[in-house]
Amino acid sequence: MPITVEDVSFSYTRNTQLGSIVLDRVSMNINQGEFLVIMGEIGSGKSTLVKHFNGLLKPLSGKVTVDGYNATSVQVRKLVGMLFQFPQQQLFGRTVFEDVAFAPSNFGISGKELLTKVIESLKLVGLDENIVSKSPFSLSNGHMRLVALAGIIAASPKYLVLDEPSTGLDPKSRNELFKALREIHATGITVVVVTHNIHHVLPLATRVFFMERGKIAFEGSPEDYFLSGYSQVQDIPLLMRELRKSGLDVNDDVFTVEEAFREIMHIKKMRTGT
Repeated sequence: MPITVEDVSFSYTRNTQLGSIVLDRVSMNINQGEFLVIMGEIGSGKSTLVKHFNGLLKPLSGKVTVDGYNATSVQVRKLVGMLFQFPQQQLFGRTVFEDVAFAPSNFGISGKELLTKVIESLKLVGLDENIVSKSPFSLSNGHMRLVALAGIIAASPKYLVLDEPSTGLDPKSRNELFKALREIHATGITVVVVTHNIHHVLPLATRVFFMERGKIAFEGSPEDYFLSGYSQVQDIPLLMRELRKSGLDVNDDVFTVEEAFREIMHIKKMRTGT
């Protein structure tokens, strides 16, 4: 498996007392090409878990491998790109070009090839190449987030991990972000999104994990999650309106889980022909 988590436990205090364990013997596999969503309440361990994917954290016990490499190895740094909850903190350049060009230039890309890489990355996340000379800090919050995302994509990662990527975004910026993620995923990049709100990622997800008290409490398809006792969907009409805004031709005049499930399954069958 491309990303394999085997029996991983973790504690920030390195103390094995029960109350200090943040991850408790977690195991999971992430397949190439998936769009995976990891959900859970604050403190459930979801953000801690994904920081193990590129060695930002080391397990107390167990192991994490990426394409066969230990997640703490230098090879994994190029394979796994991470966008944190406040990506503006990942920006530092005087211009958008400097920010987006940073990673590929460190990998030896320069000149015309570097410029092409920067422009392609900006276009992939939905930004115009004319912003390359602007300060990233002069942009809107949503566009700063997209610039940070473009900088990660410019490094050509195989896996993209995003921790609560829509936090603080207005509806327009949020839609732009998830449109960009749809385009990125379509190129073959494996996407992992950590969130506590599935409304905006449900149309994109191929699999859902729900974490609770440092353990994986649920793993399955979006449809199975939607019908499970772990589903946090409480306002069905709101969910259906959000799905309609995201481009799904669903009936938003429904009020029960069963009706919403039938609508989603109908759209899925129309798209897949099954």
